[in-house]
Amino acid sequence: DKAIEFNPTPKAWDKRGYVLIELERDEEALTSFDKALEMDDNYASAYYNKAICYSYQGKVNEALETLQKAINLNAQYKQDAANDPDFEGIAEDEKFKQLIGNE
Repeated sequence: DKAIEFNPTPKAWDKRGYVLIELERDEEALTSFDKALEMDDNYASAYYNKAICYSYQGKVNEALETLQKAINLNAQYKQDAANDPDFEGIAEDEKFKQLIGNE
């Protein structure tokens, strides 16, 4: 919060959101990711982390839609998602497998 107070950047909002996921404060995390994306709608990391948050909530469609946006902005996220335990909850979903190329 102090980092945002002194220098409110998309990166700061994104990192705040990820910490809030770890604290199981998902709604606040989503708000932080949205703040990052309001500042820079091409900030791929915020989309990726927002997809993680949706994955933890079991919101498969939202997770996939948001992950697709991250991948569109940075193709590396496709491989990252394939190996990221944060997506374990949706890893067996056929749409997820298609998205990351693991069919």
